[in-house]
Amino acid sequence: MYSKYLVAAAGLLVVPPSGVAAQQAEQVDERETGAQSVADETPPESVPLADDGSDDHVSVSFGASVVSQYISRGVAFAEPVSYQPYVTVSVALPELTGGAITDASVFVGNWNSMQSGSPGLGQPANGSLPGWYEADLYVGGAIEIADRVAVSATYYRYFSPAGSFAEYNDFDLTISYDDSGLWGSAAQERGFSIQPALRMVQEAGQPNRPDALYVQPSIAPSVRFGPQDGGVTVSVPMAIGLSDSFYSGVNGDRPTFGFFRVGAGLAANPFGGPASNIRLNAGVDYWMLNDDVANGLDDTEWVARIGFSTGF
Repeated sequence: MYSKYLVAAAGLLVVPPSGVAAQQAEQVDERETGAQSVADETPPESVPLADDGSDDHVSVSFGASVVSQYISRGVAFAEPVSYQPYVTVSVALPELTGGAITDASVFVGNWNSMQSGSPGLGQPANGSLPGWYEADLYVGGAIEIADRVAVSATYYRYFSPAGSFAEYNDFDLTISYDDSGLWGSAAQERGFSIQPALRMVQEAGQPNRPDALYVQPSIAPSVRFGPQDGGVTVSVPMAIGLSDSFYSGVNGDRPTFGFFRVGAGLAANPFGGPASNIRLNAGVDYWMLNDDVANGLDDTEWVARIGFSTGF
């Protein structure tokens, strides 16, 4: 049944004209984030480089999202509305730049998912903080090559203060390409870009099954309407979820294809003065799921989200 989703996703990665970018519910996952898109904003999937154009080497970014349902990698993790705050501290390393390396940083952070009451899906919530489904710690480093290619490597440790799942680890390698400015002057004036990315995650110490390799190619086409300082950015993020053994089949097998997701989002910096770096965002994601996977979901799902991000 899901073959139509594979056909729809076949053209997901686009090269710009220049030619150059519970599972079962107890299996906790990373958040879908960061520099991706407003409709897919769930750090720390992609942690931005620390260099923000200022002379400060240390920067702090933080924010939060409210989502109608917690789905990640095409698997349901919590049924109720969830509140998902995060914070990341980055340190720029200009001494490592030179030649092809145009930026470098290290970072550490925390991401959380909380809800009122039980997470549902038959999961326990008998820990010390029953509503705190997930608390993740992460640390890593990132480099930028030729002002275009960003490579980040991140270690994640997943915890559940609610006692809903056992602790385990992920090692994440994400490669993204900044294609802004490569589509002609008219597109550049509107801030148009596609932002192709490839994410690869290797589990370690997964308590419920053999450690899996997860692969997610994605794009996030976006365009700005209005002035650069006060306009609204519209994005249409798309992603495919693939794995060797992350997805448990309803017939006992291990399907490779997990989902195809497409979304729509809005983002803007509506405030002036000291609050000008507060960015508001809202969006909706449409998940097209493999019905051969035991994911706790229907064949298709809608997830709405709203949130903010800022930093200093």
